[in-house]
Amino acid sequence: MKQNRFIYLFSGAVALLLITLALVCNGTGDSGDSVLHYLYARYAYSNTANFFNSWAKPLYVLLGAPFAQLGFTGIKIFNIINTTLSMVCTYLIAKRLQLDNNWLIPVLLILAPLHFALSLSGLTEPLFACLLISGLCLLFYERTIAGLIILSFLPFARSEGMFLLIIIALYLVRQKKYSSILFLSAGQIIYALAGYFHSGSLIWFYQTNPYSVISKYGSGALNTYFINMPLIIGPASCVLLAAGFLSVPIKALQTKNKDAAQILLIWSLFTAYFFFHVISWTLGLFSSLGLPRIIDGVCPLMIILCLYGFNQIITLTVKPSGRATVCNYAAALVIIINFAYILVKYNGHIGTAGFDLLPSTDELVENKMADYIKQKFPDYKKRKIIYTAPYLSIPLNIDPTATGSEGSTASNVLYIWDDWYSVVEGKTTFDMLKKDNDLVYDTTFNMYEKTGKEKTVALFRTKSSVLKKVVF
Repeated sequence: MKQNRFIYLFSGAVALLLITLALVCNGTGDSGDSVLHYLYARYAYSNTANFFNSWAKPLYVLLGAPFAQLGFTGIKIFNIINTTLSMVCTYLIAKRLQLDNNWLIPVLLILAPLHFALSLSGLTEPLFACLLISGLCLLFYERTIAGLIILSFLPFARSEGMFLLIIIALYLVRQKKYSSILFLSAGQIIYALAGYFHSGSLIWFYQTNPYSVISKYGSGALNTYFINMPLIIGPASCVLLAAGFLSVPIKALQTKNKDAAQILLIWSLFTAYFFFHVISWTLGLFSSLGLPRIIDGVCPLMIILCLYGFNQIITLTVKPSGRATVCNYAAALVIIINFAYILVKYNGHIGTAGFDLLPSTDELVENKMADYIKQKFPDYKKRKIIYTAPYLSIPLNIDPTATGSEGSTASNVLYIWDDWYSVVEGKTTFDMLKKDNDLVYDTTFNMYEKTGKEKTVALFRTKSSVLKKVVF
């Protein structure tokens, strides 16, 4: 009972800390997808098509929209709630599996660097992690129907949820719960019917799949996700995860009971998710960009495996009489290493050198451009504004989901070019715009990142050319 009280008090304290950081630090966690997901949720009530946008993730938009009306801080609070629920549910699963030292679960989870950082973003990984771990928690505690219904909505939070449902269905077959499998279709049925009234198709979610088989971002090294695991869960936790990953299938095969089947399910879900992304990035499939943050979607599962590995290391290396003392010292060492790593990695944005809770360099320079436009073109909202950098929508207070891709012949169009999104997504270089006789160059703003890399945003005005509106 005392341990339960500690877990709930600790989780509450972490939630208060995160809320404080959300109110004080005005970063977005990521100037691309984090901002885009927020914008789809922010403007969902005025553009109901956002609720059925496959890229934006329909469930994320539905649940996040009320919070997004409070601004970006609101969407952070939404993800803080997801993180807090994940902490409690992950602990309850460890307790159900009778894993020793389960008090470590919420501590290790919040000390997973990217899990901590993504709690203060608009990204979908915290929601996906919360749905996955809460659904499994209910399933393991014999709240089968409720758990499976929650799990059935996983694909509408992140697309990987679809093949995770197949693994869960196989688990139910193994447990001879054949009729329960039907509840895994609840989310599909509900969204198929809801989407039908919007698009006229029951399979709209699959017809609008935004991910091409061959990725436009190319491919990368096989070891990309492996070498980024310290950033994902912490360096000390990497050792524990390796121990847990290797020992779970061995122990599960030796012990034929419900606990063994449940921990094996956790292992299987993590393994499938992790290696799906390893293969996708290596082969250049499904629009994979090799981003470490993607793996955070199964962070609670990894932390359970970490605890399993921690216990196995103690059991195999320490005599029973000294285990209690060694456990305390070992746990303290793991916590100190991971905490120190978070402090060291507080120097960049998610997915590169580390993470930052303050605005990134590209956001700062885009704020300057927005202030310039507001001052020089006070009627800017009456103009056609073309840009590919999602964050610009926030300081300019523009709904990027409101208009389609219609051309414009207006002579007062503003074209905002940036050195990343315009080039990578828009396939437009600065020189291409400078050479365009229908464009007039206006101004440029530059700032340098901590790494020395220059971030540039430039403004052009049209004379009378027809430009295609960029759609997110």
